[in-house]
Amino acid sequence: MKGVAVKVLKLLLVAALIGYVCWRVHWEDRLVFSRGADPQNAVVERELVGDLVGSWQTETVSFQEVDASVPVQWRRGAQQDGTDLDVVPGLITYWKNLHVGWFAAGAFCYFLTVLIAGTRWWWLLRVNGMNVTLGEALRFTWIGTFFNNVMLGATGGDVVKAIYIMKRCPGHRVPALVSVIVDRVLGLASLAILGAVVVLFALDRFGWLAGAIWGVMGGVLLLGLFAFSKRLRQLIRLKDLLEKLPHKISHLLKLVDQAVFFYRGHKRTIAMSLLAGVGNHVISVLSVVFIGDALGVGMPWMEYFVLIPVINIVSALPVAPNGWGWGEALYQQLFAEYGKPYLAGMVANPAQTMGTRGVALSVLYRLHITFWSLLGGLLVLFDKNRVTRADIAHEADVEATEDVPAPPEN
Repeated sequence: MKGVAVKVLKLLLVAALIGYVCWRVHWEDRLVFSRGADPQNAVVERELVGDLVGSWQTETVSFQEVDASVPVQWRRGAQQDGTDLDVVPGLITYWKNLHVGWFAAGAFCYFLTVLIAGTRWWWLLRVNGMNVTLGEALRFTWIGTFFNNVMLGATGGDVVKAIYIMKRCPGHRVPALVSVIVDRVLGLASLAILGAVVVLFALDRFGWLAGAIWGVMGGVLLLGLFAFSKRLRQLIRLKDLLEKLPHKISHLLKLVDQAVFFYRGHKRTIAMSLLAGVGNHVISVLSVVFIGDALGVGMPWMEYFVLIPVINIVSALPVAPNGWGWGEALYQQLFAEYGKPYLAGMVANPAQTMGTRGVALSVLYRLHITFWSLLGGLLVLFDKNRVTRADIAHEADVEATEDVPAPPEN
């Protein structure tokens, strides 16, 4: 009953977030006529509502009003009556005018990120002594991507990946869990590293975001210190502290602790994985950049390399299924706040316009990775040894009852 209540609350939250986003964006195409010497303080005199026919990015646009029978050509900028004309596309119009070449480049970049992520996980599996081929690791990675991005249930892709490895390598239950947990921690760390480095070049613009990114970095570094330092572990009596916590929390933290401590003797692998993770996140951000350019968002690339790591880190929190609603709200808010200077003087309401473009980008990007994730669904469909509900239920029972030995203190 409690689980059902949590799911209902999450769905209500998603509905509320989507409703909020829908309220904040432009839906209809409009021509806005404003007057004033200072574009940022211009007064809107009138608006025409209708449909943009063809591209909205040209100097002269074709616009058909709601009650008109044919479109009319309008030129941006100063008009004969002394007003200035701004073209404000609606959300759907951005998708209609998608640049196929830039979108294909973004899609290809995402495909590469999954391959690199699977290869990095394969390194961790090999260190754990599991004789898994690269092809198998990539296959399980695509399947995990499918469960993360398509399936709306409570079972995440990391759990499914771990169970696939357990079935592939009987007797290696703990190493399988170790590899998945460490892979997730390293992914978060490399994402924070990317954002932390880039934000240094624009501290004046990204004040509180810089603090948030460096806060995540500090947390990851602190985790690394306590995981790898015997003296610090003994100083805080980590083993005793874990035993005093509630069983579920203690059990989870013991798994994480054991996973990270295992790699204490494999620092080279950790360093290589972090480096590969940073490179992979660069390609991941480029995927968003290219799709943003395909839509005509109009944000400089550097802004993406600060905003996207923040959005991805926050979206990873289990607030909403697959981040839907939550991610769109973040795109809308952050793109409106940090993107409006690039439209100042060009449109009447730069924050709302850039927020609309952020939402258009977020939805299209999520739909495109959902499409890619269906490859994992095909692998599941034709897998004779696929993970079943019984496997997942059995693993949950084992996790709830099995004691996890604490790593040695010396």
